[in-house]
Amino acid sequence: MFLIGEFARIGQVSTAQLRRYDRMGLLTPQKVDNFTGYRYYSATQLPQLNRILALKELGLSLEQIGRALNDNVSAQELRGMLFMKKSQIEQMIHEEIARLRYIESRIDQIDTEGIMDEYDIVVKSVPAIKFLATRDIYESVQDARQSIGQLNQLLPSNISSKKLGYFTAILHSGGFFEGDIDLELGFQVEDNFDDSMIFDLPGGGQMNISHLPAVEHMVTVTRVGDPQIGHGSYGALARWMEANNFQISGLVREQFIQFEVGDMSKMVAEIQYPVQPMSDSPPQLT
Repeated sequence: MFLIGEFARIGQVSTAQLRRYDRMGLLTPQKVDNFTGYRYYSATQLPQLNRILALKELGLSLEQIGRALNDNVSAQELRGMLFMKKSQIEQMIHEEIARLRYIESRIDQIDTEGIMDEYDIVVKSVPAIKFLATRDIYESVQDARQSIGQLNQLLPSNISSKKLGYFTAILHSGGFFEGDIDLELGFQVEDNFDDSMIFDLPGGGQMNISHLPAVEHMVTVTRVGDPQIGHGSYGALARWMEANNFQISGLVREQFIQFEVGDMSKMVAEIQYPVQPMSDSPPQLT
């Protein structure tokens, strides 16, 4: 038997918590000395304490914990609930790390404002490309990422990877982070690609064959890492366009040279903007 202070240290809780659990009938001492009033606990009560603390971590109030304990929640059920909570926390941590990297990238952009030397801007001509893709509206960046991951797992498993070229994303909407993201996602394929290999996607989506138009002047820059921190690369392209009197003449493409599902930090993509000299076609002001 252990005094309340000793049991509190063993269970890694405070004596105030134990007294509160006692008052609510969640965990009562095995013995109370009638003369001194000392509370005594047993090591056999540690599993009950562990259940209380686990349910508390799930966000339940003490009243809800009491009802759960009265309902005799099984160890398997409790384990499943904790694993679900663990997954939610891991996702939250992942999102917070992504936010941290985004903030760091904005700080870096402030530190390097106006400096283009760190970006290797290349202008090239690009031929027309056959494109196996699907187009959809996504409510969030996370939804788009999930679809990108699914396509990069599903298509190579159903179509020989030798027949698939670079995975490419084309942004049709005006913005990217405010919701209603209009994206066309798919793989570049050879001109002799067999159209009969096209299949419907789970959930009702469709893959379609189209052609990305040829571009005489495509200004490009390579970005390494999470697409969410790619604004520095886009900024460098914008500064180059203005400095060299070019204007955008088509939809931006992101051509993924290296793609690892589940690890955005290892992505390598070429951002491509179709442009034309401003002297040939004056910009349309809006």
